[in-house]
Formats: sequence, C-alpha cells, structure tokens
Amino acid sequence: MNLEGKQVVVVGLALTGVAVAKFCHRRGARVIVTDGKRADQLAEQMKLLDGVPVMWQLGGHDEATFTSADLIVMSPGVPTLPEMLAARNAGVEVIAEIELAYRFLDPGATLIAITGTNGKSTTTALTGKLCEHSGRPTFCGGNLGNMPLIDAVDHPANVPGGWIVAEVAAFMLENCTTFRANAGVLTNITEDHLDRFGTMERYAEMKGRIWEWQSPGDVAIGNAADPWVMQEADGIQSQLYTFDSRSGAHPERGASLEGREIVLRLPDEERYPMDDLVIVGNHNMENAMCAYLAMRTLGLPPDMLRAGARAYRPLPHRMELVGDKADIYYYDDSKGTNVASVAASVRGFPRPLVLIAGGVDKGGAYQPMLEALDGVCKGIVLIGKAAPLIRAAASAHGVTYPVLDAADMHDAVRRATELCSAGDAVVLSPACASYDMFQNFGHRGRVFREAVSAVGAKRLDV
Repeated sequence: MNLEGKQVVVVGLALTGVAVAKFCHRRGARVIVTDGKRADQLAEQMKLLDGVPVMWQLGGHDEATFTSADLIVMSPGVPTLPEMLAARNAGVEVIAEIELAYRFLDPGATLIAITGTNGKSTTTALTGKLCEHSGRPTFCGGNLGNMPLIDAVDHPANVPGGWIVAEVAAFMLENCTTFRANAGVLTNITEDHLDRFGTMERYAEMKGRIWEWQSPGDVAIGNAADPWVMQEADGIQSQLYTFDSRSGAHPERGASLEGREIVLRLPDEERYPMDDLVIVGNHNMENAMCAYLAMRTLGLPPDMLRAGARAYRPLPHRMELVGDKADIYYYDDSKGTNVASVAASVRGFPRPLVLIAGGVDKGGAYQPMLEALDGVCKGIVLIGKAAPLIRAAASAHGVTYPVLDAADMHDAVRRATELCSAGDAVVLSPACASYDMFQNFGHRGRVFREAVSAVGAKRLDV
C-alpha cells in the first residue's frame, strides 16, 4: 500500500490516532486529524504531534474533508459518523487502524489476533510471553497497553519469522476488510457494548470477523461452551480448535481441563500442569488454553511453552491483591468492565466480599453478576451513573445485604471497609465503563489503590 502524496484523514486523537498520524506522515501522506473534542480538551495529545505537519480539524467533523480524502483511518473508540458514511458513499475507503497496520505487515511474520468480551487482554499478554521464549522477535500490543498495532510495522518483529500478537476489539474489526490472522482467538461473547452495536447478533458478528478473512491454512480457536462463539464459527474456512473448561469435556481437537492439568489434543494428547501458571481461576485457565492452543498449532515447542508460562505475570487491574488491613484484603479488578467479567471473577470467591461497582452502564442485565454474588457477598457499594440501575437489579434479585451509595472512590472504599470483618475482602469490580468519573479503567484502579492506602491498609503492590 502506497501512502505517498495521499490525503489521509485520521479520525480520533487518542493514543491510536497519534500513532497513525505519525505513521502516515512517515510514509509521505498529507495528514488531517479530526476529533469531536475541542483543541483545549486535546492539548496533551496534540503535544505528542509537535513537529509533525498535520492539519487540525477539531471540535467537530467536516463532511467535505471526509468525502475528498484518499483514505480515512478510524480510531477504535470512534462510533460510526454521518461523515464517515458520506465518505463511503463517495467511494472513499474507510478502514480501522488494525486494517492499515495489517497491510504493512511482512507476510513472513506470524500474526496472532485475540478478541472476545472477556479474557482477551490476559490471553494476549500470556501469548506474548510464550512467543518471547521462542527467542524470535516478538511484538505484543494492539488494544493491549500503549502499543497500537500500527507500531508493529516498524518493530523488529515485523520480519519473516517474527511473532506479532495483537488484542483486537469489536470496534476495530468493524472497519476491517482484509485483516487476516494466522491464528485467530475468540475467547467468549457475552453482553457488552450494546450501547454501540444495538443487538447481541450484531455484536457477535463483529467479534466473528476475527475469522472472516482467514484461509484454510490458518487456525481458529473458539470457546465450545459459548453458543454465540460456535454460531460465528459455523462455516469458517480455517482449521477450528475449541477449548472447553466444563467438567468432563473432551474436544477431539482442542483443549480441556483434567484435574490440575491443561490437556491439548492436536490430535495427539499433550498435558501441561496448571502449576506452571501464577494466574488462578477457571476463567484464567480458559485464557491459558487459548494461548497454548495458538502457540502449539503454530509450532512452538512444548518446553518453550512451559518456560513462557512460568515466566508470565498477570496484568494490572485484573483481580490484583493490592492491600491488607487487619486481614481485610483489597482487590483491584478495575478491568471488570462488564457483568460477565465480574460474574466470572467473584463466583466461588475464597472470602466473603463487599463489592464496589458502578460507572457507565453498557446496556446489559446485572442479574448474572448478582447470581454469582449469592452466598459470598456481604454488601455492594455503588458509584457512578449506573448506581440506580444496579440498585434496582439488586432489589429485584431480593438481596438481603446492604446496597449503599458512595460519593466517590475514597468514600466507596471507606464504606466497604466498614462492612467488612477480619477474613473478608473489598473487591473493586465495577461491571461498567469508567469514563463518567475516570479517564479509563487504569485510572480508576489507581484511584482505588490510593483510597486503599487512605483507609490505613498496607499496600501490597508497591
């Protein structure tokens, strides 16, 4: 793909937009950056493009700019815009950042793309660690952390034999047209982002695009216990391997759990001890099965796989134990941004807990979370805009424990601590987006940790 002299419109000036603008400029494009926010709201991001000769169109979008462009690159957080539809009607190509990156990747590099409602970040990070232990150059990023996939193009891993591991979101796949992973992983599909996609059918369709452009020589890895995933797997061209954590499951080609082992059938049987991993819980074993299947089907030897698994450490804000006060434990699960994620994390929790939840509602029902809390929850403390919705759901569920409102995170941690006794836990697992009160889930987790220190707990993450 040649960008020399082309007019490229970059839509959205977050981390991805900045990276795309720099990339396109280096390839000789004339870059226009547009964002619905005003310049005074984007000062920090604009500084990152100091010295890059871009044209700014901020505080709104200009349809004429879209319809006269040679290419439009959408950042993942930007919804479908009228100007974008007008551009497509005018014959302008509109693509996602990951689609642009894909077109510049070396065909000899191996691309592993991971999506799903929950577990994709842990699966991506673990897969990246397994790749690193092959000794081959590895890029691990995408929707994970601060390295958009476009950064992989100029990374040492973008060579024949390199590994490129990318977490991809439904927002990204929505604007792809050729994006093809050598191994595509779909962890699960549960209610999330219905405010964006409207229906589960549409949301599942976007997730299923992880396999849409694969060829018969590629690998697809999906959750056999998830009917939405299996629906999307129907009719795909690639080789399907499934994973299933249910008791007694034995997929003919895929992964299951037996005792304290992960069992792969490729079709020959291979066994890997769970004790190689520091992550715990059934949902994390599913993440490990995804990573193991991807890497073994792509040829990583078992000894390198086990070495990578032993070296892996969990990502922040994913059920991290961050504080202790008189045997009250404090867990940061700020990445729990939807109901299914929270339900998976708290079901069978080893201590009685008080949950801190709330934020921006994402359109799903809270009943599965409340069911998972049955028998383990001592109270819920609510923050953010979704508080009335969660309170109403708790009332309808018939909870008998306290459901309290808090003014902010510090107030929430104080109130939650007051509901605890020795041996209990305070768990931040919000089941909601963060942007009513925080910049992102990481910011929310950091404020939670500050609040944990403020109540006199010993911080365990410093």
